[in-house]
Amino acid sequence: MDLHAQHCYLVGMKGTGMASLAVLLARMGCRVRGCDRDEVFFTDAILDQERLICDIGFSENLLESDTSLVIYSSAYPLDTPVLQAAKKRNLPLYSYPAFIAELTSLQDSYAVAGTHGKTTTCSVASHLLREASDSDFPFYAVYGSSQTGGQYFPYYGSECALFEACEYQDHFLGYDLRAVLVTSIEFDHPDYFRSLEDVKRSFEALIDRLKGGGIFIYCADDEGACGLSEYVATHRRDLTVLAYGFSAPPPFRIMQNGPDLYTLALLQDRPFVVRAKAKALVCDHIGALVLSLAMLLDRPKPRLYMQDQSLITDEILPTLAASLSRHLSSYTACTGRTEVLLQQDGVVYIDDYAHHPTEIRTSLDELHQRYPDHKVLVIFCPHTASRTLAFSHEFARALSRCDALIVQATYASARGDGPSGMDPAEVLACQASCISSYAKDDYTAMSLASLWLQERWLCITMGAGNNRSLCERIARQRRSLS
Repeated sequence: MDLHAQHCYLVGMKGTGMASLAVLLARMGCRVRGCDRDEVFFTDAILDQERLICDIGFSENLLESDTSLVIYSSAYPLDTPVLQAAKKRNLPLYSYPAFIAELTSLQDSYAVAGTHGKTTTCSVASHLLREASDSDFPFYAVYGSSQTGGQYFPYYGSECALFEACEYQDHFLGYDLRAVLVTSIEFDHPDYFRSLEDVKRSFEALIDRLKGGGIFIYCADDEGACGLSEYVATHRRDLTVLAYGFSAPPPFRIMQNGPDLYTLALLQDRPFVVRAKAKALVCDHIGALVLSLAMLLDRPKPRLYMQDQSLITDEILPTLAASLSRHLSSYTACTGRTEVLLQQDGVVYIDDYAHHPTEIRTSLDELHQRYPDHKVLVIFCPHTASRTLAFSHEFARALSRCDALIVQATYASARGDGPSGMDPAEVLACQASCISSYAKDDYTAMSLASLWLQERWLCITMGAGNNRSLCERIARQRRSLS
């Protein structure tokens, strides 16, 4: 596929993955335009900065006469008018995961998969490859966010690429991968997978599809990822296997030397800073380092890309690891992942995408360690009714670690799984053991938060819904009340 010659139209352009793809395609030389709802997302700022036009609505009249390719978010069904118009014109039509699969076939492709930590690991790896090579490493990356305070979705070439690979509906099984890093395997996506065993089988199928002589990287602290490593040992002996984590064997065993200070078994006399507190997040940062090593050493001439070429010696692994690890301290954060939005009147406002019980526990652990003297209010958007019902008890246990909880209403996804009868979110609010309440709309959530918040509190918008803007609105409302 010659991307330079394409005029691409993206339906659902404001989605995190779709916005990332829109910027990437523009930097690859495509003409890019798209459409979405008339609702403000954090990606609006990204698209505006890149001067990418996003039409409002999904009318069949939106496609220009020279549109050559249409890519759509899986949130929108094929009977959406603009997609119907594309079909009538026989335009190439790709879902987002199908187009990502197409991209993976164009160069050596590497991916991060797992129930949690995919986006953060991709973001940190992109940061390391960029900083350690002075932007000379010829790669691009597509993942569901961006690094805060940095350039959005940088494109440095297409010799190799890094992707966030999602197991939902087995999407990642269409990917053509040289290597994969697996952060974790737990039960998720209950509308598609019936059990944890189904999830495991999907990851095993991913391993079966890796290119011969490829690379498998996994977190040794995660039970599911360790189980997959056993499958690799039996069924894919041709793969290079690398384990990282606090319980991993050398060379990538993580050891803590002090607050924010870590090292690896192969770098015992060279500690480095990781700006994360929770062990799971530290693992994501180190996993990114191991993945970056693998991508660099998989190139024919890794020396070409490093700032200090004298570092590449006969002991290539520790010297290259030391070079990469220096840049972990300059990693800021991932947009929407424990991201501090503002501080006002003694309250710290934070946005966090955590929407699985394990992710929620990790995020709250991170924030409790960052702000040990603060109380925590979580405004949780539990996403769909089916998901909330499936994980209700686990959500309640995880969210009970906060001091106060506001649970927002669920909503129907493109799969039509909206609540019938009592909203499962209301049940969830009753199950939590902290102070909690159900908010049927944004106004109710804002009113409750404005009353409950005091100095030395964290106000966290959490979950997979678009509730990020509540932070600024609550801060404004509290200001008007004072």
